Amino acid sequence: MLIADRGGPYRALVVDDDGVLRAAMQQFISQLGFEVQTTDNGQRALERFQAQGADIVLLDAAMPVLDGFAACEAIRALPAGRHVPIIMITSYEDEESVDRAFKSGATEYVTKPIHWAVLRNRVRQLVEAAEAARRLRQDRAFFQSLVDAIPDPTLVCDRDGVVRWINQDAARHPLVAEAALDAPLRLAPGVTEPDSGESDPSAILARIRAGAAAADTPLELLLHRVDPLAGEFYAEAHARALRGVDGANFGLILRLQDVTARELEDQRLRRQVTRYGELAHRDSLTGLANRRRFEDLLHEAVATAGRTGERLAVIFLDLDGFKAVNDTRGHAAGDQVLCQVAARLQLVVRRPDTVSRLGGDEFAVLLRDVPGSSAVLDLGGRLLAAICAPIELAEGPAALGASIGVSLFPDHGPDGATLLRCADEAMYAVKSRGKRGVAMAPLPAGR
Repeated sequence: MLIADRGGPYRALVVDDDGVLRAAMQQFISQLGFEVQTTDNGQRALERFQAQGADIVLLDAAMPVLDGFAACEAIRALPAGRHVPIIMITSYEDEESVDRAFKSGATEYVTKPIHWAVLRNRVRQLVEAAEAARRLRQDRAFFQSLVDAIPDPTLVCDRDGVVRWINQDAARHPLVAEAALDAPLRLAPGVTEPDSGESDPSAILARIRAGAAAADTPLELLLHRVDPLAGEFYAEAHARALRGVDGANFGLILRLQDVTARELEDQRLRRQVTRYGELAHRDSLTGLANRRRFEDLLHEAVATAGRTGERLAVIFLDLDGFKAVNDTRGHAAGDQVLCQVAARLQLVVRRPDTVSRLGGDEFAVLLRDVPGSSAVLDLGGRLLAAICAPIELAEGPAALGASIGVSLFPDHGPDGATLLRCADEAMYAVKSRGKRGVAMAPLPAGR
């Protein structure tokens, strides 16, 4: 077999209105290892190709109904015919016919009488080249699908910095200047590297390329840009060299992870730390606001609400069953429980609200701009459900509950201390009734 087996025979379509020559070509091509289909005119050839396809087409030029030139052009216009090798076999040897054949999409031109050794080699070379091209297209499509599957904007560049693969997010990323395939990668004007202070985008890109090429681990650095229209952007650039089996550098893959929200939030927290002092206002175990910070925020919120008419709510939570976990599984397990509870509470409340650990197994939540008591009680129920869900520990899951009391501003009092006391009393009322519940504090007399 002259043509390598790919797991099944290659298919050839032989088209010639001369029955004797068609039969000869069928026999000859079959001996090369092909599965051969034959027909006698261009129209039938087009229909056969549309229905069954082929890995190579051998096409006579002069045929009835639809000649070889028109059939070649029609096959080439089909999606499956874009890359198939087409050999035009004809007695025409004039320059005009040769030009017309290649203009119609022919891959090769063989004249009659056929030199069978020439045809054998042309068929073999064309099919093997087409198969190699097909595998290359598949490899490119596969690699492109990998790049597209990466959720972050991603580009792949060769060693000269030319973009060879890119996903859609990278093509329109604000830190990249008009990224396009087969074009040099450039960072957008105004891109800076905050950690080093570098403000030249070309120098930053050169550092990325050089750093990736020199290391076997990913290079990571923070990039920043302020777009006059779209605003501020931060991205972590993760660059890694692409190497051959001998370690030679063939380029790099660059992933831009959007960390704008993280960086802006970090800046906000840094300003907040500068203003209040992180150590003085955070619970060291859970990272939540501590009692002092909570009371300060509550005092500020009440003062603001007194001017604006905004309604506030204070939720006081005391864990049910925590002492048993702490006593039977140890303080480390107890600390894990407190941290998981803190995380769950933060997931339930809104971003402007404040969750605090007051001490021990007591927590409090400050809710701003609440619509009414029913909404607060509903939130209290969701907080209770979050706490009651099993908490996974190394020794097995722990089951806890919570007694929750609620107070409202201005309904239950004019200041933060009164609101906290009312919510605390409502919490104890829940405990006295059997725990695991939510209760609104009773209104003061006269209200």
